[in-house]
Amino acid sequence: MIKASLDTTHFSFTAYGQTTSHAVNALKRGLDQHTTDYGCDNGWWHTYSDDIVVEYIELNKAYRDSELIKVTK
Repeated sequence: MIKASLDTTHFSFTAYGQTTSHAVNALKRGLDQHTTDYGCDNGWWHTYSDDIVVEYIELNKAYRDSELIKVTK
């Protein structure tokens, strides 16, 4: 599973997908919806698109502070 996220000064946005493309596109759709919901200037988030972070996550695993908790026993 892929997680795409963007942190701004007011909100943290996150989306998930089976591929990087799916996750990033879902995030962008969410940002567009946020733009509509909050009456923001169209395309405001495009300035921050290079700040989108993409990472692989494992399902059915526990994370602490975005790091996988490893079994040590």
